[in-house]
Amino acid sequence: MENANSTRLLRFKIKNFRSFCREQTLNFASGDKACKVTAIYGPNAGGKSNITKALSFVKWYIVHSNDASLLQVPFDPFLFREGSINSPSEFEIEIVQKGRRFIYGFAVVQSGVEREYLYEVMSRTGRARVIFERTNRKLNPSAEKYGFGKKLFESTRDASLLITKARENNNEYANQIFDWTSSLNILFGMTNEAMQWSVQWLKENPNMHNQVMELTKEADLWIRDFALEDVEMPSEVIKNLPFIDRVKEQIPRKQTVVKTYHVVRDSKQRIIRKTVLDLFNGESSGTQRFFELAAPLIDTLLNGKVLYIDEFESNLHPDICQFIVSLFNKSPLNHGAQLIVNTHDTYLMKILDREEVLFVEKNHLEESVISALIDKSVRDSESFEKRYRQGLYGAKPQIKTVTEQ
Repeated sequence: MENANSTRLLRFKIKNFRSFCREQTLNFASGDKACKVTAIYGPNAGGKSNITKALSFVKWYIVHSNDASLLQVPFDPFLFREGSINSPSEFEIEIVQKGRRFIYGFAVVQSGVEREYLYEVMSRTGRARVIFERTNRKLNPSAEKYGFGKKLFESTRDASLLITKARENNNEYANQIFDWTSSLNILFGMTNEAMQWSVQWLKENPNMHNQVMELTKEADLWIRDFALEDVEMPSEVIKNLPFIDRVKEQIPRKQTVVKTYHVVRDSKQRIIRKTVLDLFNGESSGTQRFFELAAPLIDTLLNGKVLYIDEFESNLHPDICQFIVSLFNKSPLNHGAQLIVNTHDTYLMKILDREEVLFVEKNHLEESVISALIDKSVRDSESFEKRYRQGLYGAKPQIKTVTEQ
């Protein structure tokens, strides 16, 4: 089911950021239509996580660039090329937000913003209308009619984005970009990073309990039900924690625990009662991982958002990964949502189209380089997984045997 208010990420460009030196483009669309799923493959240290960090930085900087405490831009350029540290890091996103298509980008050095621009691509003509262009402390004159006038520009600090400052005036175009940041969920694949999010989300949305249970049952995790329970942490436990008093005072006295229910059977395999486990202590790491993905998955699917997951297969069986992908490709739960993952799970290639596979790897200059499966003259009938593992597409470890070393 399509959602007129859904968000899409069509393209993302990166230049001079961490392992990316020259401009690289990640295309998450087939033509001008966003793919429902995109999988990015590459060897360890190839640059996959740096894509996640780049997109996360763009989201964070748009929201926070006007914070009073931000005196300098968090600048993280490519370090293995002379002159890169004196060149700006550059980023560009092409998005669809509530049916409107925008191109937004900026270039920054540590001292501030060197360039920033926003275009709207008109649906009838396909031409890009300039909303504003900011270059070397100059602003294009026509920006005034879109709410990016001289007064706003002169009140924007060097380290701030004009789009962030315009948000304070409830600018229509700034609101579109900010709505996009709110519709982009990013996970880095760290242990329990989204668990608190899922717990809080379920507490605020108790009507979603059944949908989470439905996903859990479809994933074959043997859980019959779950419940959230607030428990009081004993003062003696907090007192004995190895922290200073000031830190102890900030620890919440109430903690929410997740209880999972399983069945107990008698000697004739008949169900006689239920037993309760603590999710964190009694369930497998894979079950915990799936449960913590509940909020990001359902929030993204039902609200037509974009979910980007690094280390996608972390603690998950390949079949569970396929199941999650199928939620975006085929499930009626999907209201126009988009999934992008960094992964080593080649099993996914069996269910992905050519347009849905990207590669990232480092060249001999230690630069991360992006390529697309669709540009490698492959046929739909090919076994993508087999040919990738044979090294025919690149972007895989070149492991030497002991005798070769």
